[in-house]
Parts: sequence; structure tokens; C-alpha cells
Amino acid sequence: MERQGLVPFSEDDQAFNHLERRAGMLKPVHTVEEQIEYMASEAYWNVYKDRPIWETSWKRNLRTQLKWQPPTRLFCIDRNGRFNVNNACPVCRDEYFFFDYRNPKLMQHFLQPGTDLPISNLKTGLCIEQTVNLQAQVLKAKENGTLPFNVEFRYFDYKEWYPELWKNREDEATKLVGDEELPKRNVSVDDVYQNPDIVFPIHNRDVNTKWDEWWMRQEKFTRKGR
Repeated sequence: MERQGLVPFSEDDQAFNHLERRAGMLKPVHTVEEQIEYMASEAYWNVYKDRPIWETSWKRNLRTQLKWQPPTRLFCIDRNGRFNVNNACPVCRDEYFFFDYRNPKLMQHFLQPGTDLPISNLKTGLCIEQTVNLQAQVLKAKENGTLPFNVEFRYFDYKEWYPELWKNREDEATKLVGDEELPKRNVSVDDVYQNPDIVFPIHNRDVNTKWDEWWMRQEKFTRKGR
């Protein structure tokens, strides 16, 4: 497939999957139909099996712990379609991989199971360019119906549909109970529920005792010991 606006290139300049060092080479361009056929072929199964493609044949080179790892690179392929690194991200390194809303099977490798939320690129190793492409294609797939997703629950204001019912409830809450008004918040419980028959005894503290003066008892004890 020819690239529009670029100088024609030869097959020797293309970075096929069997090549290890691809820096400076062009990534071959394939269609979505070819990508779907590739993911259903035996060559794909021999490499990736049934595991996510980002944890099968790719590992990010780090000189520190995973907790302190730096952000992923900005892009693996420049504007001319050439690799600027040899160890590209999981999507850029394979000649058949690119995100497209018509093939949700590839996008589901980088989404949390059962959701439409992308996995962190620090875990998958996607470059920033492919991360943005994934977010854009997921949104496009949701609009075209190729990717299932959960609809957020909507909280309705039933006052708009049942204004009379809501008004009756407010009237019942504000009406008087008999001839007495409902107690307000600034009224204490003792004023509302008055019961003079219940009298709680007042606690009388012991006075004229030396129980808390332990040092005096200690001196008396030491004198007896002598």
C-alpha cells in the first residue's frame, strides 16, 4: 500500500515482523481487513497465544523499580512513518497493529476487562501517540456500536413528572399534629418530653479523703518498714 505524499520506497526499507533492528525503517501499511485476518491466523497464535499482546512478547527496559518508572515515550514512529527506536511499544512494533474502531478485538487487549476504560500505559507500555489513538478509537467505536459499554445510571428528578404528588408530601410534612406544632430544632429534648416523676440522684463526691494523695500513703508505708 503506497503512502500519499511520500517518496516511493522499496521492500528492503520496510520493517517487517521478522526483523529485529528497525530503527530508521518504514512500518508497512495494512488495511483493517488484513489486520483481522492476521489476528485469526496461525502466525498470530504462535506469537501471542491467547494472552494480551502487551504482556506476551514485549517488556519495557527500566533501570529502576516499576513504582518510579518514567512516562512512556512520546512516539515510536515519526511523521514520515519511520521507526526512531528499535524497541517500540507493543502496537508500533507489529506491522499489522494499529487501532481502528472496526476491529474492537485489538482495542480490548488494552482495556480493563468488562469495561471501556483503558489500562494505564505505564503497565501496557504504549507510547503517548498510541494512547491518544486508543482513546479516540474507543470513543468512535462506542458511537458506531462496535464496542459494548455500560451506560451510566441517570438520576431523574421526579418533581418534573409528578409535581402534584410531591406537593402533597410537602403539605403532609408541614401540617400540624393535632393542636400542637411540631417541635423545632432549637427545642431541647427535656422541654418536649417532660416527666417530673423521674428524678435522677445527684452523685456526691467524697470529700476529706486522702485517697488521691498517694505520696502521703507511701511515706507512711516507708516509716512502718523502717
